[in-house]
Amino acid sequence: MIRLWDDRHLDEIRSQPLEPLAERLGYRNDPRDPRRWKRAGSVISINGPCWFDHVALSGGGGAIDLVMHARRCGFADAVTLLAGSAGTPGPRIPSHCEAAWPAVRRHLAEARGLPARCVDACRRRGLVAADARRNAVFACTDAGRNVTGAEIVGIVKAADGKRYRSMARGSRKAAGGFWLPVDRSPPKTVILTESAIDAISAWCIEECRRPGTVILSTAGVARRLPKWAEDWTPKRILVAFDADPVGDRAAERLLSEDRRARRMRPPDGHEDWNAVLKARAAAFHKKPGGH
Repeated sequence: MIRLWDDRHLDEIRSQPLEPLAERLGYRNDPRDPRRWKRAGSVISINGPCWFDHVALSGGGGAIDLVMHARRCGFADAVTLLAGSAGTPGPRIPSHCEAAWPAVRRHLAEARGLPARCVDACRRRGLVAADARRNAVFACTDAGRNVTGAEIVGIVKAADGKRYRSMARGSRKAAGGFWLPVDRSPPKTVILTESAIDAISAWCIEECRRPGTVILSTAGVARRLPKWAEDWTPKRILVAFDADPVGDRAAERLLSEDRRARRMRPPDGHEDWNAVLKARAAAFHKKPGGH
């Protein structure tokens, strides 16, 4: 039965957002921690595409793994259950909250080091907003700029030092992502990053700004160029995932499957592109005459 699904379809099924899936599986969100979900005999934490069960002391990545764990079923049954929801219409993107925008803008410009003019330009184009919980909401779109979902990032760190990260309910990574073009040339090169903040950061870094380049977020690592981005028919794919074991393994896998792909690690010994941007900005300001 699994042979009915090709790899791209399986990726689409696997990449369904975990929060609405957790609700379907009987979990309820912990009001004290938006990343924690509870049901009888199980307490899971969800961080983007990854989850961990604190009772069973096991975890995994993606919707298929979560269904197999929660339903105690096999791969085929999990795929069958999820396949029916893979085509559910309409992502539920949080409404923009104007009152929360100053705090979100300040966080992006100061804590994340994104140039304020870039943040404002993204806001004017409807690519970034703030929700009522003071989360940053990054719009995901397909190659034609049709909205397909959103990346949601908290501006306040939790007790464990991590920030809330999720996808808006109904988002489909196989249908779209957050992306920025370097110029108006037809895209020939696609640079893959792990988050919208990294995509904006890379867009601001000189070595990434080549004509005919689009910089996009895959909201975590990806096994291949997202299906929707193939609409550009790019000739080159630069895999700019984080410089860590997860990013390196994902890049190696993608390079082995796509002859267009090359590895592009964040430089200067930094783990991600936002760290590169912040470090270079700090070095610039230390120079005589830096502003």
